Parts: sequence; C-alpha cells; structure tokens
Amino acid sequence: MTKANSNLHRAAALLAALCLLASMALPVYAAETEPEFSVSNSETIPGDDNTGNGADGTGSDISVSNLETIQKDADTTSEGSKTEPEISVPESGTITNSADTTDKAAGAPLTEGVTGSENDNTSAGETADADKTGEDSTGSEDEAGFLNEGDSADDRMITAGNAKESDIVLCADDTTVQEGTKYTFYFAPPKSWKDKLLETPTITCSFRRGNGNESEPKNSVKETPAKRTGDLTKDGCPIYQVDVYNKDNENSLCPYGGFVWVKFTLDDTNWVQMNGESQGNNAYWMPVTAIADQCLDGNKLTENQKNDYDLSKWVKPADITLKHVRYCGQTMTLLNNSDKALDNVTVTFWEKGDDGKFTPVGDSRTINALQAGEHADITIPETACAYVSFQKSDGAGNNTYIGGKQYFNFYNDEDPSDNIAVFPYDPDTRYCLIYKGDNDVRWSAPNSKTVYFDATFSNMLYNGEGTAVQHGMPGANGSLWCYMTSDENGKPAITSQMAHDGNSEIWYVDVPEGYTKIRFASWKVDNETAAQSGDSTAMLTIPADKEKPCFYADTSDDVIYQGGNRGGYWDKLGAIRDAESGKNTTVVDIASEKFTQEAGTKYITSTLYDYYTDYELNGLNRDKYPDSKTSSQRGYVTFEQFDRALSSAYKKNNNVKYPLYTGHFQPSISGWSCPFADVAAGMNLYGWSSDTSSDDYKTFMAVNNSALDKNGVGVNDDAGYARTFQGLVEDKTSTGDANGLPLLKRSDENGTALVDPHFDKKFLEGENTFNTVLGKVYENVSFPFTQDAVFKSTGDANDKEAKAEYWYYDSSKSSLYLTQDNGKFYLESTKNQKGELTTDIKSENRKYNNGTNGTFGFFPFNKSVGNGGASQYNYGFGAKLQFDFTLTDDGKVQVGDDPNNKVPIKFFFSGDDDVWVYIDNQLVLDVGGAHGKASGLLEFGSNGTDNTVTPYVSSNKAGGATYTTPVNNKTVYFNGSPVTFTKQGKILDKDNKDKEFTLDKGTTHTLTMFYMERGMWESNMAVAFNFPDHNELQVEKQVDLSDVDEDFQACFKDQKIFDFTIQNLATHYGTKPAVRPGTGSVENKVLDLTAKADVESIHPATTDNEDYIFELADNPAQGSEANTGQVLHWFARHNDLSSTSRDMRYGILKLNNPIDLNQYGYLTFEIYVKGETNLSLNNLYLQLLDDGNRQMGSLSKAGLNGATFGSVTLEPNKWNTVKLSLNKMKEVVGFDNNVTTIRVGDNYQRHIYFRNFTFVPKTVPDIKTGFTTEQDKIPDYGSAASGTLKNATYAKYTSNFDGMQVVDDQGRFVLENGEIITFNDQFRRGSYISLKEILDTKLYDTTWTVYENGQPVTSMNGGGSTVTVEKPSKSLEKQIATVDQPGPDDGRTEEKGTEESDNKYGGTKPTDANTIVFRSYSNPDESDDSLTSLKVQYINKVKTGGLIIKKKVAGNDTPTGIYEFKVTFSDVGGQGLGTGDPIVKTYPINMRDKDTVTITGIPVDTRYTIEELEPKDGSHLQGITLEGSEKNAHVVKNTTVEGVIVEGATPQMTATFTNTSRKLIDIEFTKLWQDAHGKPLGSAKQPSEIYIQLQRRLENSSEKDHWEAVKYPATGSTNYVTVNSINDRWKYSFKGLDQRPAEDNGTNYVYRIVEGTLGTDGNFKAAGSSITIGGNTYTISAEASLTGTAGSAANGTITGGSGKIELINKLQDPKFTLNIVKKGVTTAENGSETQTLLSGVEFKLERLTVPSGGGEPQVDTTYDFGSGNKGSIAGITGNDGKIAINPFKNLKAGSYQLTEVKTAEGYNLLSKPIRIEFTTNGDCLIDGVKDETNVTRTGDTCTMTLTVLNRKSFELPHTGADAPSLWLLIGLPALVAVLLVLVFRYNKKGGRRQ
Repeated sequence: MTKANSNLHRAAALLAALCLLASMALPVYAAETEPEFSVSNSETIPGDDNTGNGADGTGSDISVSNLETIQKDADTTSEGSKTEPEISVPESGTITNSADTTDKAAGAPLTEGVTGSENDNTSAGETADADKTGEDSTGSEDEAGFLNEGDSADDRMITAGNAKESDIVLCADDTTVQEGTKYTFYFAPPKSWKDKLLETPTITCSFRRGNGNESEPKNSVKETPAKRTGDLTKDGCPIYQVDVYNKDNENSLCPYGGFVWVKFTLDDTNWVQMNGESQGNNAYWMPVTAIADQCLDGNKLTENQKNDYDLSKWVKPADITLKHVRYCGQTMTLLNNSDKALDNVTVTFWEKGDDGKFTPVGDSRTINALQAGEHADITIPETACAYVSFQKSDGAGNNTYIGGKQYFNFYNDEDPSDNIAVFPYDPDTRYCLIYKGDNDVRWSAPNSKTVYFDATFSNMLYNGEGTAVQHGMPGANGSLWCYMTSDENGKPAITSQMAHDGNSEIWYVDVPEGYTKIRFASWKVDNETAAQSGDSTAMLTIPADKEKPCFYADTSDDVIYQGGNRGGYWDKLGAIRDAESGKNTTVVDIASEKFTQEAGTKYITSTLYDYYTDYELNGLNRDKYPDSKTSSQRGYVTFEQFDRALSSAYKKNNNVKYPLYTGHFQPSISGWSCPFADVAAGMNLYGWSSDTSSDDYKTFMAVNNSALDKNGVGVNDDAGYARTFQGLVEDKTSTGDANGLPLLKRSDENGTALVDPHFDKKFLEGENTFNTVLGKVYENVSFPFTQDAVFKSTGDANDKEAKAEYWYYDSSKSSLYLTQDNGKFYLESTKNQKGELTTDIKSENRKYNNGTNGTFGFFPFNKSVGNGGASQYNYGFGAKLQFDFTLTDDGKVQVGDDPNNKVPIKFFFSGDDDVWVYIDNQLVLDVGGAHGKASGLLEFGSNGTDNTVTPYVSSNKAGGATYTTPVNNKTVYFNGSPVTFTKQGKILDKDNKDKEFTLDKGTTHTLTMFYMERGMWESNMAVAFNFPDHNELQVEKQVDLSDVDEDFQACFKDQKIFDFTIQNLATHYGTKPAVRPGTGSVENKVLDLTAKADVESIHPATTDNEDYIFELADNPAQGSEANTGQVLHWFARHNDLSSTSRDMRYGILKLNNPIDLNQYGYLTFEIYVKGETNLSLNNLYLQLLDDGNRQMGSLSKAGLNGATFGSVTLEPNKWNTVKLSLNKMKEVVGFDNNVTTIRVGDNYQRHIYFRNFTFVPKTVPDIKTGFTTEQDKIPDYGSAASGTLKNATYAKYTSNFDGMQVVDDQGRFVLENGEIITFNDQFRRGSYISLKEILDTKLYDTTWTVYENGQPVTSMNGGGSTVTVEKPSKSLEKQIATVDQPGPDDGRTEEKGTEESDNKYGGTKPTDANTIVFRSYSNPDESDDSLTSLKVQYINKVKTGGLIIKKKVAGNDTPTGIYEFKVTFSDVGGQGLGTGDPIVKTYPINMRDKDTVTITGIPVDTRYTIEELEPKDGSHLQGITLEGSEKNAHVVKNTTVEGVIVEGATPQMTATFTNTSRKLIDIEFTKLWQDAHGKPLGSAKQPSEIYIQLQRRLENSSEKDHWEAVKYPATGSTNYVTVNSINDRWKYSFKGLDQRPAEDNGTNYVYRIVEGTLGTDGNFKAAGSSITIGGNTYTISAEASLTGTAGSAANGTITGGSGKIELINKLQDPKFTLNIVKKGVTTAENGSETQTLLSGVEFKLERLTVPSGGGEPQVDTTYDFGSGNKGSIAGITGNDGKIAINPFKNLKAGSYQLTEVKTAEGYNLLSKPIRIEFTTNGDCLIDGVKDETNVTRTGDTCTMTLTVLNRKSFELPHTGADAPSLWLLIGLPALVAVLLVLVFRYNKKGGRRQ
C-alpha cells in the first residue's frame, strides 16, 4: 500500500466518528496555550489539489468520515485515473442546510430509514426539538463587532459525550430532490478484489446521468474516483464513498436527481454495474434518494456484467463494516500540563463485547516520570478497540483513573456513564489528553484554542415556510462543520466536524495553533464559496482578543429568502446575545427633539416594551425590511424566535393555562391561506396542537387569534373579531403591590404563577433560556393626555357629560411617536400646520393583506418606517401606564355649578389587543385577548362605607368570559361615536373571594394599565378618565438596589425607615390652623407600671436565679432629668447571639386587663441601655401575647427591625423612643388582637430599662367630597403670623401603602421603599416648602429630583410676576443630597402677595433652610383655575461591598473536587433590615476551575459568618487567614470568620481557608466553677475572663520533656487564648489540630490545656495546681474524655483523637492572719500621751461556735488549730510589741475571741475578750463592726492588724476610746476611801484597743 493510500485509508476512517453527532455532549473549556512540542507518530492525511476529480462538485477529491479532519495537500489521485473538468459549487439552485450525510463512523451503525434526501419533511403534526432555534440574516463578517477582552484559557473537562453519529436521523418522506443537495453512497468491493486492491487501490465510479432521451451534454456518462473511507468490510475489503450534488447544469454529476445506471470499476476485468429500474421502452431510472447513504454490496452482484435493479443489494454500511478499526495505528498523546511530575501511569486499550465486558487490546504501557511540560505518544493498536484508560498509581497500592472515569470511548458511539467518558478522536484537533490534575483533563490538541458557534437562532426548522432551504445551521442531519485556514505558509486548510455540548445550541471546535480564520457550515465545507441560503458563513477572522470566542449566528430572516452567507457577530462565550450591540447597529430609530410641556396637557408616566422580530434580532432595522408581501408565513410569523423564547419560559414554569404569543396565527379554516399549522412544527410552541379538533388547538387559537373562540367556532366579521378573551391573567400582580406585573393564569391554582414575559424587563433584556436581548424597554416615558368632554352625546341639551371634562388620548385623533430628549423619552403628538393634533399616515391601521381601512392606530415605534407598509411596521409591543388618583366620597364628580349635577368617575379604554387594568394590585378591568377594537369601562361609586367600582366589557368569547352579567347594551358616547357594552363583571377581592372588591375612602390609589399589541395589523388605543384633580405635592421614596445581590433586595421591602421633615411658609392669605386629626374618640393608652389596675405582675421568665432580672427599679438617668418614677429593669447573663434561649431570657409584663389592638395603630415605648455601644433593633425583641399565648411581634428569632415606624438609633446611657407600627408586626395564626402580656428581651448581656409603654390610636381621616380647596382655606401651619418656616404639623397625606396619614408634631413623616405620598390641597400655591430627608450616609448615596406633571424639572421659566428666578437654567434632576443640602432648593423667591391679610411674609426667601416654591416651573403665573402638580423623588442607592473566599491546601497536597462554604448574613445594612431571619447562602469552589469565589452586592455593615462545610475529599480545615480590612473581621475558633461588610467596588476582605489531608483532631474546652463545697459557683462570683494555653508533646516523651505551646488559631497568633463568660459561656473549641507532626512519623501528639495569668509584659504564665484570679484562689483540676472512638484520654490529656478537656476551678475560702501590736500609753501632766511597745504580753485565740439549741456563741474547746493545738492557740509579744513567731495564721473563716491573759508589769489586763469574725468574702469584723482600714489582702490571705493600747495601773487602761480625763476627780483633800473606790472602778473597765 502506498504512503498516500495509507494516509488516505487512515484519514477516511476518521470521518465515521462524527457523522451521527447530534445528541451527546462534551462540555469543554478552552485551555491556556499548551507548551509547544512536536507530535511524533502523527500522520498527515494528504488532500487533493487535482480539483478536476471533485465528484461532489466542490473541487475536493478527499472526503473523510464525519469526525475526521481533512487537510488539503498533495494530489492523491492515482496515475491514469479519469478526470472530469473542474467542477465548482453550482451557481444556481440550493444546497440543503446539512452536513455530508454519507460519512458514517465505522463503528456506529447507520440509523434505520436513512435516505439520501437531506431535507426534513416532518409532517405538520410532528414536533421538532423545542430547544433548537434558527433565524435568518444577511449579515457578513464585516458586520461583526469585536469586544476587547483577554484571550484566556478555556479549560474543558471531559464529561458527558458529544452527539453520537447514530443519533442523526434523516427524513425519507419526500422523494423530491432539491437542487444543490449533496448525496453520498458507498461501495463495498467483492471479496475477490481484495488482493488486487492491495496493489491497485483506486476504484472509479461512473454513471449515465440522463434517462436516455436527453441530448448531450447532460445525458453523458460521468465518472469520478470513489474515495476510500478508511473503514473495512467484515471480510477485510476497504469501503469506498461517492459524493454527488444534484444540480441542473451540465457539469453536475446528478443534474436530474438520478441515474440510468451506476458502475464501479477496478480495472478492465474487475467491474460491477447496476441498472436503474425499468421504465419501459428501454428506459431505466435509479433515483439518487433511493441509494443515498446506502452501500452497494459487491458480493451480491455478478461481476463484469450489468445487474438488474435491486435495492436489496444496497445495504446499510454499518451492516457490513468492521467496527472500531478506523483509528488503528494512529497516535494519542498524554501531555503533563501540571506543575509537578506525573508518575506511574498505565495506558490500556480496550474493546467491549456484546455482553458489556471489557477486554484489553494489545499490551498495556506504563509511563514513568513524565515531568511537567513533557508528553508521551501512544499508538492505537492495529486491532479493533474503542476505549482507552489511564490508570495512575501512587506506589502504595492506591490507584486512580485520570479524568475520573475508567474508560474513554474515543469513537464517541455510546452514551457516557459513571465510568465511561466519550469524545470524538481526531488525529489533528483532538488526539491529546492534556493533564492538569487527576480530575482536570481535556482532549484537544496542544496549543489549540477552542472556538464556539452559538446556533440558538440558526438551528431552526423552516419546513412549510416556502423556502428553498428548510433548515438553518446545523442542517437536517444535525451536523455542523468548519473550515480553517492559516496565514502561515505550509499550513494546509482543515475541514473538521464540530462537536456539540448536548445541553444547549453551543458547538465548538479546537483550532490548532496558527489557524486564524474559520468558516462555519451545515455541510462538509472545504472552500470559501458563497453559501446558497444561509447554510454557511463567510470566512471569518477568529478574534484574538476574546476569551472563549463565540460566533453568534443570525436568525434565518431574511437569509433563507434572499440567499447568501449567514451573518452574525463575535463575542465571548456566555455573553448575553445582543446583535444590536455586537454589530453596533440601530434596530429602532428614535428621533431626538427638545421636549416642551404643552399647556392643558397631563403627562402620565408610562413604560414601552418593544418586542423584536427575527429580522430585528439580527440587529437590523425593520424600516428597511426588503419584502412587502404580508399574506404569507413570512409576513404572518415574524416573531418566531421571540415566541420560542416565550414558549421556553412557559415550559420551564409549566403552569401557564393560556400561553400568549405574538404574531398572526392563521387558523386552519377552509379557504384561508397559510395556516399556522403548516409551520408550527418548526417552532414547537408550548400549548400548541396540530389536531384541530383538540382542546389545545382551540384554546391556542382562541387566545392568540381573533377569529376562533374556545369551542373552535369561527367568525369572519368585525364584531366577531372584537370579542375579548378574559381570564388570561391572575387577579393580582406579581409583587402584591401596585408596582407588580401581570401574572399569567395558572393551570394549577396551587402552583407558581409566571410573570407575563411580555412585561418582564429582565426576560426581555437577556434573562431567558436563549440568553438573548429579545426586545427593549423604555421607562419613564411621558404619555400626553388632553382634556375635553369626550363623553358628551349629540343632540341632548340636558346631557351632564357635556360639562364633564375627561383626560383622554385617542389614536384615531392623534398619532404618537417615541422621541428622546437627552436620554429622556416622551411620546410626541403629531400636529398639522395650525398646531392642532392630527394623525399621521405611518400610523394608519393595516389589513392582513397590507391594505388600509382609513383608521389610525397607536404605533409609537413607526416614525421612521419606510413605504413597505405592514411588513415594515413595528408591530409587537406593550405599554404600561400608571398614575395615582383619589376618589370623592360618593364616587362621583360635580359638573357645572349645581352640586346635584354629578357624573360617575370613570375609566375608559377602547382598542386592541390585550388590556388589563389594576387598582392597588387588584385586577379590575379585563379586556384581554388578541382581538379587534374592543372596549372596557370602569364606573366608580359608593356603598356608604367604601368606594365601589364596576367593570363592563363590549363583548367576550365563549370559553373566555369572566364578565357574564348582561347589561342590555349599556351605551356611552366617546368622541361622538356610541360604544356599547354587553357584559358587566363582578370584581371579587383577590384576598377574600367571598366579598366584592372595594376601595378605602380618603386614600390614594394607584391605577396601572397594561396594554399589548401582539396580533398585528390594527393597533387602536383610546383611554379616558375623570378622576378628581388637586393641587398636589408628592414625595416618593425609591431604593436603588441595582448593586445589591438579589437575595438581599427583599430586605428593603416593607421597611418604613426613611425619615423626612417638612416645613411650610405660607406667603399668601392669613392664618388657618391645621385640624388635629381625629382618632375616633380613642385616647392613648399609657401603661402605669406601678398601678395594679394596669399591671398584674412583673417578673423574669427564669425566676429564682440571679442571672435573670426583670423588675421595677429606679430611673437610671436620675439626676439628668425630672422624671424620677420607677422603670422596668431587664438583665440576662450571657450572650444569646443565636437567639435560642429566649424562653429563659424574657422579661414578662402581665396586664390586668386586655388591650384591644383593633383600636390602635402604634405602640411606643422608651428604652435606656447601659454601656458604651448602641443597641441594635435586630437583637432587641418584643412580643405581644393574647390570653392563648399566641404571639405578635418578634416571632421566632426576629428582632424589632422591620416593625419600627421610622429609623431608630438607640444611643447608650440615654432614653430613646421606639415607635412600632402594629400593622407591620407579624403574628401567628389565631392571634386575637387582645393583648394580655408584653414580653421583652435582648440577645446580649446588658442592663436595659423600659418605660412609657403607650398604645397610640389610629388616625381617622376626613373625607373629601369635592375637587380642589380654595387657597385661603388651606392651613398655614402657623407660618402666616410668624413669617417663618413652620413644621407642617397635621398636614394630611395619602399613601399608596398605608392610606391616610398626618405629619406629626415634629414635622416628621416616614416612608418606605416604593412608597408615594400625596399632599392634596395641603399647601397654598406660592408657599415655600422645605423638605428634608434625615440622611443615612453610611448605607446610602441619596439623590433627589423635582418633577412637574411627571417630567423632571431641568430648567424653569424666569418670566412672570409671581416669582423671581435666580437661575432659569438650574436643573432639579438627580441632585446629590448632602448633610448641608438634604433637600431641594430651586432658588426661586415668591413675590409678596397683595391680598388683605395678616400674613407676615415680607417677600424674602428663607435663608435658614433649602426651599422650593410650590408653584409651576413651566408656567409660574398659572391662573387660579389651573393646578400645581409637583413631586419630589428621593432615590437612595444602597452602598455595597463584598467578600472573597479563597481555598488553599497545605504542603504538597493536591486540591481536587468542590469545596462548599456556608455564609450567613445578618443585621443587614447594620440596621437589622429584613425579616430578622439570617440569609444563608452556599458558595462552591471547584478547584478544577478556580480557587476563589467572589461575593458582591452585600449592603455595607451587614454582618456575616463564613464556615466551610465538610469537604467531600476527606481533607480537613487546618486554618483560616484574613487579608484586607482585618479590623472588620476576625476568626472564631479557627473554623469561622465573623465580620461586617465594608464598602468597596471590589471586596475588601479575603478569607483564605487552608485544608490539609493530614489527620486533624478537635479538642473542646469547658471551664467549670465550684465553690469551696463543690457546688456550682454563682455567675456573679465568677471572673469575667480567663486565659488558657493549649500545649502538646509527642506521646513517647518523658515526663521531663518540655510541653510546646500551640499558637492558635494560626502560627502568628498569641500562645494563649482568652475565654469569657459572656460570649463563650466558658467554652472554647480548638479545631483542626494536627494529630501527628507534619512529617507524620506515626507518633501522635499528646494535648493538654493549662490555665494561667498574664504578666505586666503581656506574656502568659502557666499556673500550677491553683490560681488566684481577682483575689480569689481556686484549685485547678483537669478531666479529659474522647468524643470519638479513636485515641485515648487520661489525666486531663488527649492523644490520637478528638475529645474534650474540662478544667474545674474550685474556689478556696480565704485564709486569715491576725497581727497584734501591743502598746502601753503614758499620759503626761499636760495631757499629752506617749505610746510604748510592750513585750511579754500573752494573748489567747479561741474559736467560737453557736450551740445547737441557739444562744450566745461558746468556746469550741475541741477545735483543732493544728500543730497539736486544740481549743486555743497563744502568742507572746516581743520587744517590737508584736507576737513573736505569730501563731495566728492560716485561720479559717469563722468567729473567734481574743483574750489577753498576761500583760506587762504595771499595766492591767483587758477587762473582756475581743470578739472577731472572719467571713468567706474576706471581711473582718470586730465586735460586729466591719474593719475597713486595718485589713489588707494578698492573694487569698486577709491580714488584720489589731493594735491594743494599755494604760499603766494609775490610769487603768480600758478598751474602746480613750478614758475621760481623771484630773477632775483628784484633789488634794480627797479621802483615801474615795480613791480606793475609784481604783476599784477603773480596774473593772480594763484597757483599750485600736
């Protein structure tokens, strides 16, 4: 065999592995450029530059099997072979969008039923893959936009295999041969040719092309070389392949779609031929479709003669092909791309038998010491095999399989499983196993780069749409190919089949190094010739600046109609598909013009939603659409891809009862052309059925077409087309408030409802299954309404409506076009030359055939359309209009001057298609369905207590009617035309279906209208309403959560925390007091804590325990305030941060009489916190209990956050007021609103005081019954008389959340996110308003904008007589709020009024505050009849930060697998926002991809903890290190990180968790405290903290060996840890300790824990068997035990396992020493005293005891003082007056008596013993009096020094104070008897002591 033929044999074999690639996936990740090396033993398969032998019409003579790569190189045609003239790709006709279907894998049997036709002719009833998408475009490479991104690695992991060749199914139903279709058939030579083929391997295929009756040249005989595939028959013969194209020209090999005969020739003596089927008259015909993908079995033919037509001799190639030999002899490579050596890898090839057992093939090969960057080549055995394994050994008997799977199937011909990975081997692009780690491998080519192709839109079936090409890319057989070229000389072009990931429409190919250009095609492309109809792209330059470059292919509109290459653009893989951005084009032209507010116009804020057609999804502008025909599928179903995206959303939710789609869905009605059923299979929409008798079909048509109802009954007139279909949406919005979106009707009421994607901004902008921008959303669009009496009838002089003016818009009177002014959008009205509103021809309604009917519609995107009519119209859009309104008391408005002339307040709509109107989240008007011009009406009224609303609809369909009450053709006139309503509805309350929906009186309501144009052709819209108007000031609060993680956004909902103040200065008219709001005669209820009438009991939940206090106490702020009444004192020892011990910590206030909460709106109380830190509402809790102990308030673990009215900062050491909104407090089911008990507590150990619990009644609003209020009747709030700003106390406002409220006496009101409040007629026109938000600059950046009539004020009219404007160009939009300017200031000054009044305003703008003038900016001199409408919007943008969690492994450990981290977030924003329950999230780190996870979008000051979940790889957490803002985070117990979030665009904290595979243990420490008797020591007697040290040494150490101090938790830590009672509760965990040394010599560590003290130098000093803390001495003992089965515990130590160690500290009673100093006192004649130390004085000390029967203490004569001294001990003073060798030491606590038994000469003894008492607290008492001055304490010994003074016998000494002077008693004449009496007396008194 020649080298060329050998190469050809091997190259052809490769093609079989990809032919059936369709359903399996091989997700891959592009690798960084591998180290360069040359591949040995790899063969280059030569191509053919002899293009004359291009039998397939492409000029290529080489066509190898599907998965094989083709390189164009030298001529392989054997000498002497016949050649045809060069044949190029046909110039006309079409090539089907499919890959070469003839190239089948040798090992994969071809699918049953495969024919040569590549056209999918799936019947209308069949469905295609819903996930396939295909669309048109005419884009070229020049249209592709490039993003500058890094070209980083794409690390691809072998997982589920790619699509198998056997999965490809071709459709054989249609025998019509399409021009340009490629067909492949095969030939298996007879066995007798086998030997000759070794010498002459070339076989020629020849055939006659005509039917014998055609003239030359088309009838001529053609021949082409048959190409060897590389596959062998089971008898060893090579199999040959022939490719032909059907094309009607003389050069085509198959101009007529068949042959007269087919012949295969080896030489003159070896040939076979088969004739076609006889047609009579010597005519024969063999259709190419009959033999396509079949193999002519030469063994079944008679050689060297013509065989009759017999299709049974054409067999499936797989039936005769030898499996798994195609790649025999080829080379595989193992490349070590890790950073260390790869040792002991055994490579084995395998084949699997029919029984599923694996048999090794050939000899295994062991690869040793493959260093980093090195590679080894492995040759595939010559014997059939399809599997290879790479087994790695660690030398110790532990084996692992590289890649995590035991086998790699490199023929890609089976499904992956737990132990089998699959991939398509390719000798050029996919032959190398690149190793980065045991579980980090990929099959590719070294230095290759993976390029992707996104077929989301290009892969779609277009069967039935009348196009030449029925498939996009990939084609009918599900294959996609690419053609790669290099700019480097000598690099041949490569054709390669692309792989598919199986889970999406992403295809990929590995592009070898040096190849820079690529072309994608649905066929085996090997040239740059232009495509037929979008079945391939142009030659594209691969962007070098993109990571994972992906070509996003266009849809098929209009390339399948116009022809040419398919367009698209490049971006990185995974990017949101956005052709408009990617190609830098404009899909919809929006004109730019200056916006000017029109007088007499009300602007309603609206949102427009534009849905993109297939054409627009390619970044193209509909204005230039090239086709004007609309009566076709091309004109009807222009939103195919958008509808498929909708369908995917419906399928995902799987609970949509009525799926809504956009476009014209023609029903299958006889005589109606282009039914949707003809094209439905390609779209495969959710809810569709091709069975016209099925309910699914009828429902689909009833919902999405105007002609049919749900019973399948059709109409063909305008009235029938105008029928609505009601019940398409739920009766409430998605968010439960006015800002929500429509929810589609559920199939299962218990399931989840889906937001209608048509109005879902996220869905339209890319959050959909297609990952594509499907449209555009224009927000805050100003929608103009003008005012007129549009409901007046003609000819009725008494018509009240003639005087009733409505705000209205009517598309038949005025056309609107979307326009922009510096990025702000508004709808511009068209006007005639006179400036009058008029219509525009570009908004003329069209018919299905593009005709007109003289009416005009609402087409906001049509301003720049061309002249193509409907085909260029921007159909498919939605609108949302929203505004606030109030109602009068009776739901009617007065017209004219007569108060009795009233008309109902109304809201009216007329038009098409769907319209749904909501009020305050409740659906109130349903005009749904794809219909013609239909109408709906709301009429308001009153039932006495509430306002009512009644809906009407013009008509509705059978099966789609929720309004069922006939109203006898209720008629109104609108703009002169009658509008008839046939049905009335009944609105049931969304929250209580047993009652009708009503509206609270006196409150502001929000009306939201959703409108859709989705049925095409007409788009009528008319809207009118007459809600009452007022002079109004609105204040709106919005929280910008754009930077906030989605899981935290709900924390900012229902949080009434944004405080505002408002002041007013009335500049006109006199005083008018504001009326204090009523409370319905309910007064404040203040609890008197000391009155039995209010309070039954006060006590802690845990009684008789000094650790818990809840009792009346003195005011802690006494002295600083006048209030000295008693308050409640709460205390609980220890912290309870997990809030699990509430039941023990509650302070309970039991009431005598229940309080009915139905009468109250708020609960206020004051709180005082002792300490240095602020109290957090997140940790403070309060519950209200009814008599059944059902709770309201802080449920579960929640704090008070979320229930406060306004923000609350609790400063320490002062009284703070907390106000709770009772309606915000959560309650358990059954709570009856009668409060009998209040419970309070906190999670921290601290002293908290409460007082003034007050229940505040609800505000009862007054009801407005008219329109505006006269200016002089509006309150001035005391400002008129003062001429200064005053708090707008009691100014009334209505809230869209909470109804009527009032400003409090501090001028304060509080808002929450999304809340809008409205002050109606509360401020006089021209008055100053100072509005300020109390800013929280730590959590928010705040901006404000002033709006007038819905438009931001960017300038102001400076002319006029009412105000002076400082700066007309001043903008009040998006101004930054600061501490200095927290609110708006417009710089305007109101002129002083001329009214006669006592108003003190002097014409000067206030200088002490920021103010605005309450007056129009565009028309400040507005008349008294005009209305001022201003709004100030505050936007608080949440500041955020983040974290980085990093995973490391210790030492030389190899990280593998996935590590998971649990992060718990609490105290959100530092304000306890949210429900109180923590937010817990789990973050994985896959070490195969990355070693970090970045967490962003967390509100600043949020607390967090990070814990690693137990690793699944058996490793253990060794330690944690922090890097960044360390002061805001710390490591707890070496297992957890605690911290708070710091603001930053990038995370400011990185926590690195280091794991090790070494054996680690944990030791739990517990401290126990005992008194001297072994009983638990009370908490109050315990110290606040202790210091312990963990020590270790090896278990074989001697007792003399040193114990090593363990620095914990990290080597940089101190060698001790601090344990306290408050947080730790005397527990500490030592986690992740080494069981053995790092070198692991098999010897365990022995661990112990010692307690100690800190010296003045801060160093730890271990204590021995006792320790003195805080003056108390404790003995220390240790006990150890195991917590697992491993290891041992003894003598307070742990060895070889995890365990716990308890240190028991036993308090020792203090010891006492009595020091005695004996002195004598001598008194001189002048009265001075001299003290002399006395020696020889003897004292006796005795122990006293109380007799068992009671009475005076007696001497315990048996008491043992030690040293043989019983009953007493004695001591004698020395010369220093002190007891020599003092025996009075180490005395125990108790009572003693000291007796002087011998005194010095000349001195008297003490008259009686001294009573001494020593207490266990260390106190010393003398005769019952505590001695404070003569006692010292050292350690546990208390020393009392007692000085005893004795006088000489002349002055007999005595105890106590100095004796009175005796001189007054002595006289010369005194009698001796008297002296003796006196001496006797003093001897009884004795001496004295000190």
